[in-house]
Amino acid sequence: HDSHNIHFACKIWGLRATDLNQGVVYGVLTEETGMDEMLINRLDYNGVFGTALNRFCIQAAVGHPLTVYGKGGQTRGFLDIRDTVRCVELAIANPADPGQFRVFNQ
Repeated sequence: HDSHNIHFACKIWGLRATDLNQGVVYGVLTEETGMDEMLINRLDYNGVFGTALNRFCIQAAVGHPLTVYGKGGQTRGFLDIRDTVRCVELAIANPADPGQFRVFNQ
């Protein structure tokens, strides 16, 4: 529903918007985090900031059932966080036109 609202706002107010639809993202290392050794071995594993693969590894290590989404039958690929960052970079470098709503599916 939020996409429809954003699309409507772009049409009536001439706003520009890009909606990035991402799959499950894994990894923590990007070019930027690799520049500071304090961030190199950062490992987020919670449901908000942690990535799926990291969360699954921690849950398996402590004997907790994996918290898969839905019924666990997802067949989509996992996305490397560097690809996700690149998608955001491309969206920023190439903004939508005024009044345009666009969707990037990754």
